[in-house]
Amino acid sequence: MRYIFAGGGTGGHIFPAISIADCIRRIDSDAKILFIGSKGRLEEKLVPQNNYEIKIIELHGLNKGKVISNLNLPFMIIRAVREVKKIVKEFNPDAVVGTGGYAAAPLIYVAEKAGIPVFMQEGNAIPGKVTKMFAKKAARIFVNFSDAKKYFRYKDNLTVEAHPIRFSKGKIRRTEALGFFKLEEHPVLFVFGGSQGASAINSAVLKIADKLSELNINIIWQTGKKDFNKIKESTSKHENRIKVFEFINEMNIAYSAADLCVCRAGISSIMELAALSMPSLLIPYRFAAENHQEKNALALSSADACIVLKENELDDKLFSTIAGYIADSRKLETLGRNINKFSDPDSALKIANEIFNSIKNGN
Repeated sequence: MRYIFAGGGTGGHIFPAISIADCIRRIDSDAKILFIGSKGRLEEKLVPQNNYEIKIIELHGLNKGKVISNLNLPFMIIRAVREVKKIVKEFNPDAVVGTGGYAAAPLIYVAEKAGIPVFMQEGNAIPGKVTKMFAKKAARIFVNFSDAKKYFRYKDNLTVEAHPIRFSKGKIRRTEALGFFKLEEHPVLFVFGGSQGASAINSAVLKIADKLSELNINIIWQTGKKDFNKIKESTSKHENRIKVFEFINEMNIAYSAADLCVCRAGISSIMELAALSMPSLLIPYRFAAENHQEKNALALSSADACIVLKENELDDKLFSTIAGYIADSRKLETLGRNINKFSDPDSALKIANEIFNSIKNGN
């Protein structure tokens, strides 16, 4: 059977699509799979790197503060829809799968108009605009959080299924991880803000770095490119205890060394933390679309699966929160155990099976 996938802009949209596609190949070795993505976005590189063909369209979302760019958007959408119609006609898919982001919108629109079964996967606690816009006619929508159901008027096509991730490397022994980072046996804080870093988190942690060091707390710190030099220089007197990196490829080793993680509340990070049972302090990005990062974090904290601090609380609460939790192994164990309940290593396969069987049975 033939499938077209679309979802892009961030790893939270792309990696679930690739994971589901991989599982469809496991179920149906003869499956023909094509991706559609936006020019200049992350999917343009990631999809080919994972051995899938991708067709690129020119499309971007609404740019805040860029009036001229937004004036051209309607014409860009019309052109993108025409391009996608041509792709769909030539490829003739049995189903399309959208995993979020504006790159998925033209494909889902064209597929629904043509009567092609549409499946969507939504990781965030607040469903994205594309998911909500096309939800009613979808054959099936897979939501990560049960609480996301309340945002849909029509609920008969909703299934709760954990957000798929591609995180193949598991933890190693803690002693090995500490040795890798040249750290002594003390509590370890792992700070990261995604591949680009998070300046608000970096700034807040830098303010308390000296106090954390006084408590014999080690820090593994992925700063991103922008803040790396400043933080590396500012923490040089603690270089035996604070290890600063622009980017960390060996994330599984950092997780293995860490007692507590401090990071954003993007869905990809959350599901990695869940898969590895990592205690975490989540600081949602306050400018995330529809404030979905805060909703993600609150969905976890309501289940005692993470700690949440807003950016405006960092100066007053960050140090005391870290110090209080990192010294209490029982609290950390509880956080790790509860966040793992949100993970399912077989979620991509379950989603792929439901898509495959639905098409096969003509549902």
